[in-house]
Amino acid sequence: MQEPSTVRSRFLQRRLARDHHLGLPLTTGILAVLALAALFALIAYEVHTGGALTRADQGLADWFNAHAFSPLTELVLGYTHLHGTIGVLAMGALLLWHLLRRRRYAWALNMLLVLPGGMLFNFGLKFVFARLRPQFADPILILHSYSFPSGHTIGATLLYAVAAAYLVNQPAMMAALAARLGWRVGTAAAGVIGLAALLVALTALSRVYLGAHFLSDVLGAILLGTAWFALWTTAVFTWQRHYCQPSRSN
Repeated sequence: MQEPSTVRSRFLQRRLARDHHLGLPLTTGILAVLALAALFALIAYEVHTGGALTRADQGLADWFNAHAFSPLTELVLGYTHLHGTIGVLAMGALLLWHLLRRRRYAWALNMLLVLPGGMLFNFGLKFVFARLRPQFADPILILHSYSFPSGHTIGATLLYAVAAAYLVNQPAMMAALAARLGWRVGTAAAGVIGLAALLVALTALSRVYLGAHFLSDVLGAILLGTAWFALWTTAVFTWQRHYCQPSRSN
């Protein structure tokens, strides 16, 4: 019979193995989901109890409302409408068409689970928290739906997370991009991830600027969206690795 310490050591080695379908990718994916879900739960608790974060929300919302000006407001409105439900789903459909055309079926499945699934889950959570949107004497937008978490922000988070993850996992595409820009492949991959993060941040900022959401609404949406992406991406590609290579002992 093996010593308990030996069993634990072998278990940890397998969970950290890069070439096992239940190894490092699954381990890091689970840890990412748990960490992001815990941070979202913390913000959700603040929203539910009216904690310090939510007390700061109104002051920030009032500041943006008082300092909004034309033509910036019109530009922000155009950008934020691009990341509404129709815009995000349309961009997602284009990416899905590309994935199916290239026979990237695992990525196509991932897109279907992550984007529409995450947006529907977020929509349901709005009714759970039933948080009212920011109120102003002179509002830029008047919306009557619930506020937490932000639908525009989670849509952008889900879309750009899948797009960036797909691109950085296509060696030929990344090599071509790096060559065109005169960068190393690693730098090009970091640039793709940075661009995706910037687009999400701009979407979140647009919602706060327009008074459609509080800061905690968009932060919660980013965390929830990233956790949802990590959950289904981990599940889909763990299944793919298991399907594509013979199973080893656990």
